[in-house]
Amino acid sequence: MARITPDLIVAQATAAGRTPPGADRAAALAEAAGLLVRAADEAAAGLPFEAEPAQVLAAMDETAPG
Repeated sequence: MARITPDLIVAQATAAGRTPPGADRAAALAEAAGLLVRAADEAAAGLPFEAEPAQVLAAMDETAPG
């Protein structure tokens, strides 16, 4: 997976039409975002890829009208 860098944070803020953060703030945001992404990856590592789509299809079938 691509690493979240301070440059990416600045680029995304700029692309969204926002004022980009300073270098220190961008570094802190990149570190925090990286931690969140790694935590999500670790939490999802044990889940089979097919598990959610099957549940979603079942839920859609159960709630479909008539």
